[in-house]
Amino acid sequence: MAPNFCWLNACKGSQLKALATAVGINSSGTKLILISRLQANLPNSLIDGNNAGSEVISIDMGIRNLAYCRIDLSKSRPVILEWDRFAISKSQKHTNLETTSVKEAFDPATYSQYAYHLIKFLLSDPSKPTGSIRSTHVLIERQRFRSMGGSAVQEWTLRVNMFEAMIYAVLKTFSELGGWKGTVHTVTPAKVSNFWLSESQAGGTGIKGSKAARTKTAKIGLVEEWLRETLKPKGPRRLAGYSSSRFELHGQAAKMVEAFVDKRRGSKTIPANNDMNRSSSRSEKVQVGKLDDLADCLLQGMAWVQWEKNRELIVAKGIEALDETRS
Repeated sequence: MAPNFCWLNACKGSQLKALATAVGINSSGTKLILISRLQANLPNSLIDGNNAGSEVISIDMGIRNLAYCRIDLSKSRPVILEWDRFAISKSQKHTNLETTSVKEAFDPATYSQYAYHLIKFLLSDPSKPTGSIRSTHVLIERQRFRSMGGSAVQEWTLRVNMFEAMIYAVLKTFSELGGWKGTVHTVTPAKVSNFWLSESQAGGTGIKGSKAARTKTAKIGLVEEWLRETLKPKGPRRLAGYSSSRFELHGQAAKMVEAFVDKRRGSKTIPANNDMNRSSSRSEKVQVGKLDDLADCLLQGMAWVQWEKNRELIVAKGIEALDETRS
């Protein structure tokens, strides 16, 4: 039986906009447009109470600073298993290419290989025989065409847009050939920011710089706040990872927690957490790099998960669910 959304007609414009923001869709337009948009989008939740084997891969696009995180949805709370950032043209772990040229290449032929090996790496399932592909949701940060409303299109923007298009093409090819049964979702950065940050946070009162720079600082600060919650004493620390009321971090992702927080304080690297891997050397270090890319991919992935949960909640409870959907 199709859900009944007649109650949307009685909502105020501000409530409709809040509902749209809560499920990650466009919140602009008249009441009639918002109602129509919500009626079309609310029934389409892609996750439910039985998410065995379901994962989300969130990609923050870049060439020298591509970041991703892998989120397991099979538990009561999201579990972040991988969280990393790398230069796509230099990381042979993710590209499986032998870099013979000292000069960085930006031609389509080279980037098509980068795109293929990146997606193969992200979708591969190490727990199964070689060649097995995960069924998962892939989130890709939508790229802009211009910066700050300027008329010029920067060369780096064109390069990242080219790489973005190749990633979509590789995923579509995998899907059409029957080798992958996942779904691809385009995520607009502004929708993620609007969901997690209040207007005052995005504005960054008291922080110098452009609005974009203030928003970036606010997002890094929010992720740091989440990670600090996982570091609070909760009895004996589990060797598997860190946990909070919002999510858990296990495996490789867990090693990034203290690294991220320490980098925020000004340290570039930290010793790897020996509680997580007792065989690791004291001299082993975790490279963090730019925090904004790591923050963006995590916020994007967690926003999408919450949007899908909010859809279910709103369909079940109507306008009464609005307070529960607040992030």
